[in-house]
Parts: sequence; structure tokens; C-alpha cells
Amino acid sequence: MRLTESIPLIHSSQHTSQTHLAKQDAVPSYAQLFDLFLDPMVSTQLKQQQSTLFLKQQLQQIHFNEQSLPQDIHQIGNFLTTQHDQNCQLFQQYLERRQQGGTREYFYSPSAAYDFLIKVAPVKRVDGSWLYSTTQYAEHPHLHDLILIYLEELGLGSAQANHVCMYNQLLEQLKLSKFVDLLEDAYFYQPAIQLALAYAGQDMLPEIIGFNLGYEQLPLHLLISNYELRELGIDPQYFNVHITIDNAESGHASSALDALYRLAPFYPADEFIERVRKGYALNDCGISSTEVINNIDLKALTLKVMQNKALVGQSIHSDRCQFKGRSINQWLSHPDDVAEFLDLLIEKNWIKLNQDPTESRFWNMIQSADGKMFGVFSSAERQIIYDWISNPAQDPQYAPTSKIKTAISVRSQHSSPPDHLKHFSNLKDQLDIDQLNTQLNQADSYSEKVNILHPYLAPHMHHQTLGLWATRKYTQLLFPQELNTTF
Repeated sequence: MRLTESIPLIHSSQHTSQTHLAKQDAVPSYAQLFDLFLDPMVSTQLKQQQSTLFLKQQLQQIHFNEQSLPQDIHQIGNFLTTQHDQNCQLFQQYLERRQQGGTREYFYSPSAAYDFLIKVAPVKRVDGSWLYSTTQYAEHPHLHDLILIYLEELGLGSAQANHVCMYNQLLEQLKLSKFVDLLEDAYFYQPAIQLALAYAGQDMLPEIIGFNLGYEQLPLHLLISNYELRELGIDPQYFNVHITIDNAESGHASSALDALYRLAPFYPADEFIERVRKGYALNDCGISSTEVINNIDLKALTLKVMQNKALVGQSIHSDRCQFKGRSINQWLSHPDDVAEFLDLLIEKNWIKLNQDPTESRFWNMIQSADGKMFGVFSSAERQIIYDWISNPAQDPQYAPTSKIKTAISVRSQHSSPPDHLKHFSNLKDQLDIDQLNTQLNQADSYSEKVNILHPYLAPHMHHQTLGLWATRKYTQLLFPQELNTTF
């Protein structure tokens, strides 16, 4: 894990969530900043103030190297094209290795992919957010390239195409969402930067343009991840859509470069390129996807599975079976003791690492239909435990197991809200939409309509029902040709 520095926090007399501000000299973590920017109860003014403070601190720490954006604006297009071509060439070499019998190089098991999907979730859940502030400048045509990129990240208001909706749905399908809350602070560093850019405003447009240039490029890890997730039976649609829209010829990468050239004349040349380069360098802050892949850790993920279950199962076991004089209930009553408890299960041969999991007593307890813990763990959790025990990283011929039986626990049966609550939610959404639509119909000007819709496109809002509706309306105002239907 990368060590991170503390960040001073601006305080305000306006309302802020108590989880963010515990005392006057509180120093927030990256996760707290992440939560602040996504908290609907925190004022936009406070978010903008915090954004400015945080980004200034980050930009002061930027150091350029041989991988940095060129100082000559006319060389940037070739620089990005060269990177794109190199990644495509490396991917072709990867495909050749696979066609010649090579094994997966990123995800040796489903659980390895789960570990990756969990750790990159904070970034994926704010996809495109760095461009949010541009949507308040709809009357400035030179910003339309950036605005359209943002709207396309939002799926133009379609839940099926909204990137955050897509990723949240993937996590829900795999039952992995709860593990995101257990992530270490370092995984929130990069998304905190993206959210800060969302509220940075016009004063930081060169930095936003530079960041966007870097983030809209097609990285090698995206190509390989998409390929291997599909092999493992995990829906790769979220990753695939980024490959199709982040292309150098006509996709977001091309639009990002167009935006650079459109905005350049509004700034002194030397100042502009320096600020763009710093914005581009912000892409390198935090833990990258490649670092996540290189540090996949199934033991740590299994520990989180067990710690999570400890909170549920600490009082349901018999006291007859004891380890080191403590019952299972006692071991599970303190999540910090779970790691030692797992080591004891290994020591007592209840778990036999690097062997067929069916040889382990603990595995049979959670997997067999007559096992004492059958149904306690979800299929994803059992897959994680299975892969940790069998250690597929040491087996080049490993293939995903088909031995994971599906069991519905008492809790998962009630994971969806009851029908009457769904009806209430749908009714409230419709009332909110009707109210917003009334405001739009009463607005006298294009500018007023844009200002009404702008807050609903915010990172915390756009993937919700009202935000999706507002995104469609906003798109209809600016880019009606992008919509196939009329709202």
C-alpha cells in the first residue's frame, strides 16, 4: 500500500456531515475527502473551497519526468498517438502469447479478478467526474468537447450506459460491494483528486484538460483486463465500453485533444502548457490499476471475508470446540483476532493450504449441503476462500472451479427492498421529476434551464433516477443529435 500524506481541511459554518468534521483541527483521510465530495448534504461552496485547497497542495508536489507530457503543445498529439500505438502493439504481443498456449497474466483465478474489481471500485464510482464543472458553461462552445465527453460518461442519461451505474451493477451482481467499504485509505487518493477536479471550476480548466488528456488514453491494462474478465465469466462490459469510446481517431481521446487546442488561445502559451502538464501528471497520483494487479492478495481478501462474517456469526457457534482455550464465538467477537484464528485453523489442519479444498474440514463446513456453515457465505465469498486454499497462482493450468454450489442465505433473500418500498421509491422519483420538469417549463431562457439542471449532473447524483432524467434533458438542450428519442 502506498503511504499517503495528511490533508488539512477547510471548515465552514454551513452544514457538513458529522462523519467529515469531528473537530476544528481534524485532518481528513482521502476516504473522508471522497465522502465529503459525494455527500449531498455538504454545500457546493464548501466542496469548491476544499477542492481548491487540496488541488493546490497536490499540484505543488508535481515533478516532471521522461514520461511527462511534452512542453511543446504541437508535439502532444504525436506523443499520445505513440503511446496508443505502443499499447496496441503490446496487446497484440499478449494475444500472440495466449494463442501459443500462454496462461492469463493478470487474473489467475476469479478471486484475483474480484480483488482487482474491489480495489479499483472507488475510482470507477466517480468515472468522468473531473469534467463535471464544465457543464455549467454550456454557453461556451469551446468547452462543448469536454461537456459531451462528460455526458457520454453519464450514458447520456441511460442507466444501461451510465458508467457508474454499470460498475455498481457489476459489483452487485458479484456480491462485492460491501468489500469496498473495507478498503485502505490509499485506494481513495486518486478518486479524491478526480472529485476535487469536479468542483475546481473555470479557474483550473487547463489542469482539467491536462488530466482529461491522460485519462482518456487507452491503457494496456484495460485491454488485457477486458480480455481476461471475459474468460473468467465476469461481465466485461464496463471495460469494453471504455475501449470503444477511448479511441485515438474519433473517441474521447480525440475529443480530449480537440479541447486542448480549442482552449489554448485563451491563455498565455507558456503558462497554459505548464498547467496542462501538471494536470496530466495528476493521473499518476495514487495506486494505479497496474499496481493493483501486481499486488493481488487473496489471503488479505479472505481475511476481510472472515472479518465481515465475524460480525454476523460471533454468537451462533457452539462453545464445545475451542482453540487455545477460546471458543469460536470468542475468536469471532473481535475482528482483529480473525487473522490469528485463520492461522490456527491452518495449524490444526482445518484448512490445508495448497491442496484440493475438499481436503479441508473448514471448506466442507461452508460448502457441503449438510455443513454446519452452509449458506453463511455467498458464492463470491466461497470462491475467494476456495482460491485462497488451492492457491491457483502456483498452478499454470488452473481453470475456474465449477464446484462452488449456490446457496441463498437468510440475509441475501432480503437484499432487495420489499415491493411496497419499491413503489414508494418510484413514486418519490416521479414526484421529484415532475417538480424539476415544472421548473424547466417555467424557465425563461436557455441559460436558466442549464443552471437548473447542472446540480443534478453532479458526481453524487447523476447515476440516480432524477440525475439520469436531468442528464437526458441537459443533453437534449445542448446535443439533441446525440439522442435517438425525444423526452
